[in-house]
Amino acid sequence: MKQRRLHLSMFCVVAVFFALFELAGAADNPIIGVLDKDIPYAMVSPDLFGKLGEDLKLPDGGKHIKELADKAPGGAFDPRDMEKIPSKALGYKAKWSVIRYTYYGLDWDITGLRLESLDSKAKKLPWLVIINGGSANFYEFFIDPFNRPGLGQYLAQKINVLLVTIPGNFKYGGWELPPSQRAAQYLLDKDLSPEENKARNAIYTNRMEIEGLKRLILKETSGDILITGHSTSGELAFLSMGEKELARRLKGRFLGWGSGGPSNLRKEWEEKVGKREKSIKELSQYPPLWKLRTRDAEGYVNSGYIGPLNPCGKEGMKDLEVAEKWLSKIERNRPNFKQVLQDLEHRGMVELRSKLEGEMKEALSATTLPVKLENVSKDLFATNNAPITGYKKMVWVNGKWDEGHWHKTSSEKARELTIANQFRERNPQAAIRILVFDLPMTHYGHIEKPREVAGGLIAAVQWLAK
Repeated sequence: MKQRRLHLSMFCVVAVFFALFELAGAADNPIIGVLDKDIPYAMVSPDLFGKLGEDLKLPDGGKHIKELADKAPGGAFDPRDMEKIPSKALGYKAKWSVIRYTYYGLDWDITGLRLESLDSKAKKLPWLVIINGGSANFYEFFIDPFNRPGLGQYLAQKINVLLVTIPGNFKYGGWELPPSQRAAQYLLDKDLSPEENKARNAIYTNRMEIEGLKRLILKETSGDILITGHSTSGELAFLSMGEKELARRLKGRFLGWGSGGPSNLRKEWEEKVGKREKSIKELSQYPPLWKLRTRDAEGYVNSGYIGPLNPCGKEGMKDLEVAEKWLSKIERNRPNFKQVLQDLEHRGMVELRSKLEGEMKEALSATTLPVKLENVSKDLFATNNAPITGYKKMVWVNGKWDEGHWHKTSSEKARELTIANQFRERNPQAAIRILVFDLPMTHYGHIEKPREVAGGLIAAVQWLAK
């Protein structure tokens, strides 16, 4: 009996030692130390940034995924083939998931690439759900333009990850037609008629998206979660706080990566600084809802999406040349179109409601689809009612050159700082932080420096989970 008690005591001592060791390791992480400081925002120096993710070693160096992508035209490999690769070679167990759900009387497909880390400590951290922004899909967060390891592969070495593609933005084998002639792939096993596709484009609400996202998360994850919507999909993370099943697992926590804030706070800010009328005038010139807004190299340059860290750039190349090379490398696997309604809801354009409802009616009148316009109208601009209270811990992460979310020369003008301050006013007890990578990193920093960005995001996950 005494010997058994001795063994038990020794076991407890060892267990406590390792628990303290893990906590000490987390505390020693310089990014976590930065996040512990209650300051308006923190700049991560180039030297510190360069050290992020140094411990994120892929067992095979990314070889298996690169070989898979290299064999597929334009890198548009079949994600189901990943399940055949031994998880020990990847550092995570890959699973492709497709959820078909009904909304507005129509079926929609939403997809997720589930990456379950082999690191035993991942079970103690929330699942990180990353949703692509407009015109992109999961490939952007998994491989770079040369099929080398992307953000998701590095993240999955330490945490569990679910990479979500919004409905319509993924197609097996990718798109062969140029962006101006493409159609969104709303059902993966079926090409729809032009009339039906136009109607679906016109009713592409965030409420429709959140229903699919919720079902996917509930099926493929367990325990605590964090939801990060990049760019236009940032709205989905905030809407998730209004979904009981998701809110219980979010526990008042938010992690943004080039995510901005909900459109209700953006609208409030635009009205306060006198920019609202200009925004309304600009966005009223958008194409009708049934058309897809295609992206091109010139547009990427004008939007500030091209910087010196882009992997397609070389010394002496002009920004337009870099953009053209980048888009040519991902022309097949990236949709390169945006649904107009998703964009307008992202900007909270309630002032255009009557115009948009008229366009919806026109698009639906050309079909016999069982869609009731009043149901769509009821969901319009749900983003303007996203919950903005009930938060406990929030972190926004940005690149310094991300023009839509930070400001190169005057941090006080940065949108993310404005949004964070709006949340601070409404959640005075919450710990709200901003991390800015202090180097010429754009909105696509996850493509420019995937390993380092992964290291920073993992530190943020660890801090949020404390």
